[in-house]
Amino acid sequence: MSNTNETTFVSLFHTQDHANKAMNELRAAGVPPQSMQTLGGEASRSSAPEEALTTLKTLNLPGKDLQVLSDGLKSGGTLIIVRATQVLAGKVERVFEHQNAEQIDERAATSQPRAAAAAVSGEAVIPVVEEELVVGKQRVDRGGVRVFTHMVETPVEEKVVLREEHATFERHAVNRPISEAEINGLQNQSIEVREMGEEAVVGKTARVVEEVRVGKESTERTEQIKDTVRKTQVEVDQIVGAEPTRGKRKS
Repeated sequence: MSNTNETTFVSLFHTQDHANKAMNELRAAGVPPQSMQTLGGEASRSSAPEEALTTLKTLNLPGKDLQVLSDGLKSGGTLIIVRATQVLAGKVERVFEHQNAEQIDERAATSQPRAAAAAVSGEAVIPVVEEELVVGKQRVDRGGVRVFTHMVETPVEEKVVLREEHATFERHAVNRPISEAEINGLQNQSIEVREMGEEAVVGKTARVVEEVRVGKESTERTEQIKDTVRKTQVEVDQIVGAEPTRGKRKS
């Protein structure tokens, strides 16, 4: 007996790869394996296509949907049947919607619907989903500067004036009388004249002539983010029933 809190979804995929991706997403969404069933595709290797069609007919689908799914099975498609609780129904529908929008074979757009999904038992819950744009920010490395210092040698020249002294002596012929005092002062004597000179003395002094400051400053800019968001729109069509037949009164 079907659980009235469950909704059964049926979706058709034209390639096994797309069906496998949908199954993986359903498992990741938390749908238990016992709630999922596949018909056709790889499953048809172990069971006859007639058995898959028989199983499909037990779902009590509308005739139009049943025909679409039957044709898909006969052409080698894969059906995924999911019996989901109300908690998982929204996730199942989003998985099928995602696959239908991006993964299904393009030929389905011209030959037949990409997928047929129907609620066949219990109370159907249609989630209305609306996306909103969430813009955050993260720090990224934009590069920077690296400062190196090293010493270089540059040839320089300076001029300096050096002073030197040289000893000189001269002899002059004279003829003059000598005094008694000069005679008494005659004795051995020695006179030295020292020669002096200057030499260049080289020294170096260091001074700070410039400072390079390395840092960073923060600036702000406003960036306008443009994207699209989706939301579910629910349309309700009024189904017109048959008009009651009015009988004619016989006279």
